[in-house]
Amino acid sequence: MSNFHLRETTESDRTYIARLNYLTDVFGDETLDPGPGFEEDTRFYVDAWRAERGGVVAFDHRGVPAGAAWLNWGSAEHHGFGFTRPEVPEVAIAVEGRQRRRGLGARLLRAATALAQDLGSPAISLCVDEANLRAHALYVREGFVQVRHDVAEGFYVLEKPAVVTDVPRGGLA
Repeated sequence: MSNFHLRETTESDRTYIARLNYLTDVFGDETLDPGPGFEEDTRFYVDAWRAERGGVVAFDHRGVPAGAAWLNWGSAEHHGFGFTRPEVPEVAIAVEGRQRRRGLGARLLRAATALAQDLGSPAISLCVDEANLRAHALYVREGFVQVRHDVAEGFYVLEKPAVVTDVPRGGLA
C-alpha cells in the first residue's frame, strides 16, 4: 500500500473534482468521450457541490493529487443517481489510474464516511454501474449494502451507516 496524505476539500479543489467527475463517467478511460447526460450530471456532482458540505482529496508522496471522494447532498427534486434520502449524502469517488489497487479507494471511502458522520448524517450512499465489478466489490467489502437496483439504467445504489470506529476523528493524515 502506498503512502497517501488526505485532507478535506476546499473550494480550490472544484477543478480537480470536475476532472474526477469525468473519470467516473468514462470509467477511468481518458480516451473516451463522456456519455449522454454528462453535462446534466456535472451540474449536480460538480457545480452544486459545496466544499463545506464535505469531501476528501488524496495526494501521493510527491504532493500530486491521486483521487478524491466528495459528498453531494441531494433533495427529492434535485439529486444524483445514488440518492436515498435528503439527510444522507451521496459520495462520488474516483482514483487516478496510476494509483489504483493501492488501497486508496478504501481509505477515501472510510474518510468520507467519517466526514459524513461528523456532519451528522446517519449514512452515506453511492451509485455504481453494473459493469464496474471491481468498484462494486470494494464497496461491499467496505460495508455498503444494496438498497436499489435500477435494471433499466444498469446501476446499483448502495448505502452504509456512517457510524465508523476505524478512522479517528480528524484522522485524515
